Amino acid sequence: MRPRHLLVAVRNAGLTLVELLVALSIGLFLTLGLFLMMSDSSRTFKIQDDFARMQDNAVTALRYVNESARHAGFYGIAAETLTLNVYSTLGGVNITAAGGLNCGTVLQSAVPVFGYHGQTAAGINGLLPCIRTANFRDPSSVLITRMGSGFPVPDPPIPPATTGDGNLTDGIVTIADYATTVFVQTDANAGWVFLGNDYAAMRAASQHKTLHNGADAPIFPFQMHVYYVRPCSRPTGGGGTTCAATDDNGNPVPTLVRQELLGTTMVERPLAEGIERFVVTYGVDVDPGPAGDGIADRYVTDPTTVAADGWARVVTIRVALLVRSPTPVTGYDDQSKAYDLNGDGVADFRCTDAGAGARACEYKRALFSQVIQLRNLAYRRGA
Repeated sequence: MRPRHLLVAVRNAGLTLVELLVALSIGLFLTLGLFLMMSDSSRTFKIQDDFARMQDNAVTALRYVNESARHAGFYGIAAETLTLNVYSTLGGVNITAAGGLNCGTVLQSAVPVFGYHGQTAAGINGLLPCIRTANFRDPSSVLITRMGSGFPVPDPPIPPATTGDGNLTDGIVTIADYATTVFVQTDANAGWVFLGNDYAAMRAASQHKTLHNGADAPIFPFQMHVYYVRPCSRPTGGGGTTCAATDDNGNPVPTLVRQELLGTTMVERPLAEGIERFVVTYGVDVDPGPAGDGIADRYVTDPTTVAADGWARVVTIRVALLVRSPTPVTGYDDQSKAYDLNGDGVADFRCTDAGAGARACEYKRALFSQVIQLRNLAYRRGA
């Protein structure tokens, strides 16, 4: 009898077409979800990074303005905010900016804090010739502060000189070593702004200021700060002094800048990028008489509309900054927003404003503001 063959059922390996389609569908959904999660994470990071940069730029800008405002009006031992007299020789010296632009009016103005509101590029050069038309983004406020800065400079020399001085290498530093630096010296009632080279002549003519014991009053370097918004961050025109449309890789970044006195030259320095609008309003102490309580009763853009001596009554400033993101955000539209910087209920900026730029509405923006007390001015009015 022949043996029976055993039949063994063998199961086929692999997937059916339906199973394969189900597996592919699940994989595609998982992959899509992963890409969406990565895209959202990247977008969230960019938004957070943009806001962090905007906040950092705003804090930096406000810190610089804050320091200038708090020191404004410090002229040494002056007991009041006074008009400084310009010594005759300095009166014939022009304070200039790069390119020889005359800034003399900046030096000779009579008040520690002064400003212009809503100025245009076309008009600013007539008011402040040291600001180039191409380097002014309008409309913008201009804030000017004046003060004595740093440590007092010794004169007569310390230690006493046995021979003539006049250089910085003999270890005996005097004011004459800084011949072209502008200084301020005051007593309780009056003061001089002068060049270091002229102090010897001032003393010889007894025109210098003294203390109650007859000693020379302290002498401080004199400083002026002029704040405004420049259309670009890194100018390439005019040998690197003038903004052009091709600056910042063809996408000019509005930047808060400050001109400051170096010798007899005003030097423009960038402070914070992305500052699209800079608005200053002034807190005026309207109490009658030459001295009030040092508390701001009203905020205005022009203190002379409150009183003829309005600038002498300014005791605080309110600084408002409109800051934009470093780069445009694709798909973002800022057209629905209006920004009121001076608190009057009227929009001061919309992304559709002329001159805002082709992609202006794709930037994210935020408003920052701070009220700053002008300590030297407020305290002298009784604060």
